[in-house]
Amino acid sequence: MVHSSAMTTSKPPLVLPRPLIFFVSLWLVGSWLISIGVRQPLQPSSQSYTPGVRLMLLCLTIGLMIGWPLLRLSQRAADYPVRQTLLDLTVLLSTIQVVLWPLRLVTPWSIERTAVIDATLVAWLLLTSAFVAAAIGSHRALIRTLTMVICIALCLAGPMLGWLGTMTGIVMEPDRYAIISPLTSVHRLAEGGGAPPDADDWLMLRWIAITVVMAWIAVLILPRRELIVRTETSQPERS
Repeated sequence: MVHSSAMTTSKPPLVLPRPLIFFVSLWLVGSWLISIGVRQPLQPSSQSYTPGVRLMLLCLTIGLMIGWPLLRLSQRAADYPVRQTLLDLTVLLSTIQVVLWPLRLVTPWSIERTAVIDATLVAWLLLTSAFVAAAIGSHRALIRTLTMVICIALCLAGPMLGWLGTMTGIVMEPDRYAIISPLTSVHRLAEGGGAPPDADDWLMLRWIAITVVMAWIAVLILPRRELIVRTETSQPERS
């Protein structure tokens, strides 16, 4: 009887996120139609394609930072939050590589600049995934809502600060707030053209990477500490 009850209460197996793959494909097609379109420019060149490519990158960033968390946080609580997030990351990271590197054919980006853009997108996605992994295992609507607000704030903090600075007359240089938002980071890097990345670009990437490591350490450590505390409190006191 104990064995049969354990079998009935076992968690379901981890499955491939097919809905995520479907929605990612739709998002990419829509982003391509909005930013670049199906018609070829009258004079095809890197200058004519670069503005559309920048818009394509912004659409891709919004999908990664807002669209994916919204999809995952609107579903039921995950039985394996970290594993499910890592499986989603496999799909999303593959998408970044498939979309980003072929864009070098229609842009003046060097290999180094494309690599920095790639690493920046990956770093911001990993940071967002840490918040998602910490929240999708919870049934509480408040935690999921706050996590979604954090994801939106991470994505839109840079443009909002730039807009507020323009409205208030306190205009900051783009380099000062590019580090706090993937939209401003990617836009700044995409504007570099064929020039190699400078020291500020690498420094910005290092700071984001350090933040990612700290966030994921917290995600992996905190649940274990809670489990230890629950185990200690559930044990009967010895006389």
